[in-house]
Amino acid sequence: KRENGKYYAIVNITTTVEELEKTGKHIGIDLELKNLATLSTGQEIVNLDLTHEEEMIHKYQRKLNRQKYMSNNYKKTLQKYYKWLNRKNNKIQNAYHQLSKYLVRNYDIIAMEDLNIKGMFKNKKWAPKLQRISLYKLVKMIKYKAEWYKKTFIQIDRFYPSSQLCNNCGYQKHDLTLGIREWTCPVCKTKHNRDINASKNILQKAIQENIVNS
Repeated sequence: KRENGKYYAIVNITTTVEELEKTGKHIGIDLELKNLATLSTGQEIVNLDLTHEEEMIHKYQRKLNRQKYMSNNYKKTLQKYYKWLNRKNNKIQNAYHQLSKYLVRNYDIIAMEDLNIKGMFKNKKWAPKLQRISLYKLVKMIKYKAEWYKKTFIQIDRFYPSSQLCNNCGYQKHDLTLGIREWTCPVCKTKHNRDINASKNILQKAIQENIVNS
């Protein structure tokens, strides 16, 4: 195939993938826009810094718009545009391969919400950020690697109120808005970080579903 100014050969192979050792550990993942993800361990995975790559992409996009289509100068600029586009895509690809392999290697059950990413793209405020971080690509990598290495990947219902529920006592805070990042449960007095709490609830729900379905 030809993509972004380069030719690629596509090779299909049959191979055997050895199972990874079981660790006895499980992880819940809350995908978001501010950070890439928050894990139920409390770890935050920050988004990649793609500022320079995107600045260069936009620079050559503007230059292409001013040049005569398919002129010699246009073709030279197009190659520079592809260079930075490929650099951005490769940076994302590499980071997501490392993260997905880390999760599959270290955890037996990996849980997250079944996000309606296509629907989220309809939000004009979210769409540019979603396009930038390629959440679908990360989810796809985690899913197929979990299948390869015989780990359990579970996506819970997207309407499950993971952010609203207290992971300690189950109280539901119905008035929790997107602007509230921390809250205290009025029943058990547990203080919650919104995203860590959500990831813990996602994991608890996934384990319940896995027990029921097993």
